[in-house]
Amino acid sequence: MISLRRVGFRVGVATLVIGGFLSGCSGGDDRTDSSKLRQCKNLLGSGNVESVVDAIGSSDVEASGTPQADVLADLLTKEAKRWQKSDLLHTPYTACRMSAFEDDRIVGTVDVSVKWSVLSVRMMDKPQIGRTWRQVNESLFVAPEPGPARMQLLAVCAVPGAIASQPSDLPLQFEVAAKDLGTELRWELLSTFARSVAGEMDCEKRPVVPSALPTSG
Repeated sequence: MISLRRVGFRVGVATLVIGGFLSGCSGGDDRTDSSKLRQCKNLLGSGNVESVVDAIGSSDVEASGTPQADVLADLLTKEAKRWQKSDLLHTPYTACRMSAFEDDRIVGTVDVSVKWSVLSVRMMDKPQIGRTWRQVNESLFVAPEPGPARMQLLAVCAVPGAIASQPSDLPLQFEVAAKDLGTELRWELLSTFARSVAGEMDCEKRPVVPSALPTSG
């Protein structure tokens, strides 16, 4: 006589094997709903990230980086407190790198990053730099097209505990690099990102980042 318990065990094993096989077949769809991509939506705005996916022409998008404003703010704050004028190298932090796939081939990439800049506020008065950067307000400068498919924003943030010259000599530099995005969408990502990170930092005076791309003149 065949044991019902043994039959039940065999059926359970078969179900697990078939289920695992089917989930493996559908693994390509998991990238677009990854936890990293959901965090990028929280950091950069859900609508903005969905517009990115539409612009790069693939629904199969994988995200990587550190898409958490509080974590980035903590890393940047610690670095600013250690900084001295002789320090010329600053750590760049990739917040979100969104890569679009066709099969296993990358067909488009969007990089959103932040670091302490090598440019100082005083450098903005130099003609060769002023051609690229324009002042938005007392704490903000923007470079709409400093290079192919890039947009950058410089924000003054005085970090409590840093040396006195830090606010003017060590501003924050935010960047979006993406050849498949238009200027307006780059600004939406960049401005939302800057507000998210600056909002988590203890800047003595929080930089004011406008929602609309500042026009020249």
